[in-house]
Amino acid sequence: MVRLQKNEKVKVIVAAALIIALIAAPLVYLATGGLQARVSNVLSGLNIDLGDIVSDGGTRSAAHRTTVDSPIGERWTFDAESVKALDITWNVGSVSVKRGTGDQVAVHERVGIGTYDMDPTKATVKLDEGAGTLSVDDGLPKGIDSTYDLPPMELEIELPQGVSLGSVSLKSTVASLSLADLACDNLDVATVSSDVTVSGLDAGGVSVATISGAIALDGSATGSLDISTVSGDIKVSPTGSLPPSLDASTTSGAILLDLPDDAGFTLTSDRVSGSFSSALGETTENGPSARVVAGDGAAKITADSVSGSVTVR
Repeated sequence: MVRLQKNEKVKVIVAAALIIALIAAPLVYLATGGLQARVSNVLSGLNIDLGDIVSDGGTRSAAHRTTVDSPIGERWTFDAESVKALDITWNVGSVSVKRGTGDQVAVHERVGIGTYDMDPTKATVKLDEGAGTLSVDDGLPKGIDSTYDLPPMELEIELPQGVSLGSVSLKSTVASLSLADLACDNLDVATVSSDVTVSGLDAGGVSVATISGAIALDGSATGSLDISTVSGDIKVSPTGSLPPSLDASTTSGAILLDLPDDAGFTLTSDRVSGSFSSALGETTENGPSARVVAGDGAAKITADSVSGSVTVR
């Protein structure tokens, strides 16, 4: 029996997710081009070609491997009033954005000892003082090959209490992503194979998309809230008033919408092979389609899954 290494498993998972999309999605989504557009948008936003994910991407050479003899620990600080937006590209390892105890925006990078097929010493942190955009980039090449020995690059960004940003953009490939107590006008997260956790969010418009990975989000959004994954579960727990529109979609995975008891919404759900249940409002089902109206029905919610259950509670 052949045992796959961790990085090889990542490659197989991502490739399998895309195969599921190509086979199962035509039943519901490809009729409208919806899911195909989502996958294409995620990949193009990350500047990744499908061939970069499912092929070796070339032969690795010992001459190109980088050895980190001692742990890397870098720290940058910026005046909180100067930072208006975040633009993060961090492909591997982990990303954490959270509230700190200081009065400055602090960026921490950590890399462990090891020999890697990609150089983890090229990360950059730059502030555009005119626009107020803080750009953080891991410096890794685009279209990374997940079968390589990838460096465990940890990124942590601490925001002072009370700081609210304009736009926050986060692009990744296989990093674990965590955003806590973030306040911003717009949040845009796009990743290939990552679990995404967003907690305590206070935002306007929100878009979170991954090809292979689970998404969990709680908080408030005053604009549209768009959550999508090809292969993974989705859990959305809005607080306060519902956004005017909420779109949750997955090909292979369950959807759980944990809504306020007094929420007013109209929900539609289309599925191929999955159950539907709602503890709120009045439900009308017609085969694989369901419609729920609760309260004034103002918020418009779509929850579609090809292979997975949809639960509203």
